[in-house]
Amino acid sequence: MNSVLEESRRVDNTPRDTLIGLASQTNYELHQLIYGLVEFQRPDSEISKQQLLNRFDVLWSREITNSSGAMGRVFERLEGASETLSILRQTLRDTEEDIILLEKGDTSKARKLADRYQELVPRLQKISTSATYYATDLTAQLYEQFATVNYWTMILISLMLLTSLLVAIIIWNERRALKNLARHLEDRVEERTTDLKRANRLLKQEVQERKALEEKLIQAQKMEVIGQLTGGIAHDFNNLLAIIQGNAELLLDYVDDRDKKLVKPILRSSQRGSELTSRLLAFSRKQALRPEATDITDHVNSMTELLDRSLGETINIKLQTDANLWPALVDPGQLENALLNLAVNARHAMPNGGTLVIEAHNETLTNDPLIKSGQMSAGDYICLMVSDNGVGMSGEVKAHAFEPFFTTKEVGKGSGLGLSMVYGFVQQSGGAVDIESTLGKGTTVKMYFPRSELAPVTNPSEEDLNPSYLGNGETVLILEDDLGVLELADNLLHALNYKTISLQNPTEVLNVAQSGEKIDAILSDVILPGGQTGPEFFEKYSDMFQDIPIIFMSGYPAEVTVNDTNGQIWDTDRPLLNKPFRTSELAQQLHLALKRIY
Repeated sequence: MNSVLEESRRVDNTPRDTLIGLASQTNYELHQLIYGLVEFQRPDSEISKQQLLNRFDVLWSREITNSSGAMGRVFERLEGASETLSILRQTLRDTEEDIILLEKGDTSKARKLADRYQELVPRLQKISTSATYYATDLTAQLYEQFATVNYWTMILISLMLLTSLLVAIIIWNERRALKNLARHLEDRVEERTTDLKRANRLLKQEVQERKALEEKLIQAQKMEVIGQLTGGIAHDFNNLLAIIQGNAELLLDYVDDRDKKLVKPILRSSQRGSELTSRLLAFSRKQALRPEATDITDHVNSMTELLDRSLGETINIKLQTDANLWPALVDPGQLENALLNLAVNARHAMPNGGTLVIEAHNETLTNDPLIKSGQMSAGDYICLMVSDNGVGMSGEVKAHAFEPFFTTKEVGKGSGLGLSMVYGFVQQSGGAVDIESTLGKGTTVKMYFPRSELAPVTNPSEEDLNPSYLGNGETVLILEDDLGVLELADNLLHALNYKTISLQNPTEVLNVAQSGEKIDAILSDVILPGGQTGPEFFEKYSDMFQDIPIIFMSGYPAEVTVNDTNGQIWDTDRPLLNKPFRTSELAQQLHLALKRIY
């Protein structure tokens, strides 16, 4: 009998130990995952990401073993076991993505995951204890029966056989579970490898995009610095040109025909200098624009004859514009100038002839590289493209194409200001410009202009003015702090049969106005001594000058927008002379101003 009891104890220990072992092993693997998370958040941890994922997968497979098959049915008998395994399964599902995305040094996320798994420890510990009590209770009952009745020896033997069979089934199920786990791990490794390759590819693409954006930003900053420099130079240069050009015009009335041949080259050179400063100011975005709702299709069509004459017979021109093209908010005159500059550049790129294509279409931009680089804002734009099939540009030439005075033409064949003028004009208009070019295949310049909410309006043309209009002895007050320009204006007005009062500061102007001396018109610089502007000064004392026409003059168009709320629009009701100005321009402005008053 004793030998039978001993054999019974030995065989019965197998299912009991299996049940207890599975429960304890699950608890142990949970602690291993928690320990791995705690260690993983340390910078000097020896736990790798792969080891952490392996511990997570092993715990998951253990939960599957405990919830299915024969052992699953045994665990269901334990109090609270099914609920605990369900909570464990849900926790594993909820945290799988966080475990996969967890990176080294992510202390906060690792700590949160560890705390969440820590909440399961008491429940799994309770299952281990219940499994021990359950198995021990079954065994104790069996021992009591064998101790009292020898008859139960046969039953014990049968139970031993049954237990052996159960152990065999459990072992078979465990092996099958291990195979499934291995297959599952292989699939997960393959999926993660694919994900890593995809992430690496996306990362490389983002790096390339960021590098391109950084290059555009650096280029934009460089162009901004150059623009500030050229704008400042143009201010003083225009004053000098005004004096040279004005005095040269006055000389024409005092010299004979032989000396006029010497004066006229001075006038031509000063006029060319004026054009150069105008382009510099366009590049530096300091010109005074007059943007309005503009039908680009009409303007492009109206330029066809001019482009035909400028490009010659070897260049074929194609116009392609959308039927429902939005109106653009742009200065029409500057737009035509920009198109002409691009067309001339295209002609030089096609010395043996070719095709020039001008296209216009609507675009709504939200995530364009020009927006990412900060050159323009998201919104509705009209894209105006000028394309040629000429020689194209290299990458190095393209990088410097918008810089002033940069040119690939021979000395004396170009100033290098055409593209820089286009760049500054489009930027100042609230848009952006971009170049696409390939050597041997041609160049495409894209200009983006903001959409206008207003419909285009056709303005009546101004009556033609006779450039030789003379005054009738009216008195013109001149306010100019630059003595050279002041003397020039005084001489020009006398030559036009006007009387003058020449002053250099606003205080003297107030004294003259208070004296009651008759003033028929005022010619004033935009920027006055003391930091105030001409419009501000005359607006402040409007009661003293309300019936007197005022003509402003400026050698630096940015001056006329100093106090404008939108930063670029000059009031079209204010007459403005851009230095250097011709005598005929001054005569026309005065005639028109006095005509409106009288």
